[in-house]
Amino acid sequence: MSVPGDLVGGDPAEVERGLDAWVATFERRAERYQQLQHRVDGVRISATSPNGVVTVTVDADGALVDAKFTDQLVRTTPDELSRQLLAAAKQAKAQITSRVREIAGDTLGEDGAERIAGYYAQKFAGPGEPEPRTEPSRRARTDHDDFGEDSVFDQS
Repeated sequence: MSVPGDLVGGDPAEVERGLDAWVATFERRAERYQQLQHRVDGVRISATSPNGVVTVTVDADGALVDAKFTDQLVRTTPDELSRQLLAAAKQAKAQITSRVREIAGDTLGEDGAERIAGYYAQKFAGPGEPEPRTEPSRRARTDHDDFGEDSVFDQS
């Protein structure tokens, strides 16, 4: 986001209008990102293990927030239960990126959605898996981005 107009030699009324418009644009953008953060904080994704013994729920960070076991639990060895729980958690985490992309698209539009989804895709790429490819940005990076160089909300 660039600073509007000639701040030194321009007409004071025009400078003030330009600055007001610039601030309003920044405030709208910040509000959309706050809405996005609130919506992403509410993401919960559930998945059931292949044998149906456990259903897990994870949040957008991939943290396990719930696990429900069926009666099959009594016929499942601890090692098998561990494998099933991990398989369900992996399946749930695999859905996070697409859910966040959907929310970001609704909130920010497609360019913002790809940027945010790229962050989540990279975060949840498993060991030995190639990092998912995301659409390259259409905007050149500037030295004065709004949210910091390492932010998920990077403006590049």
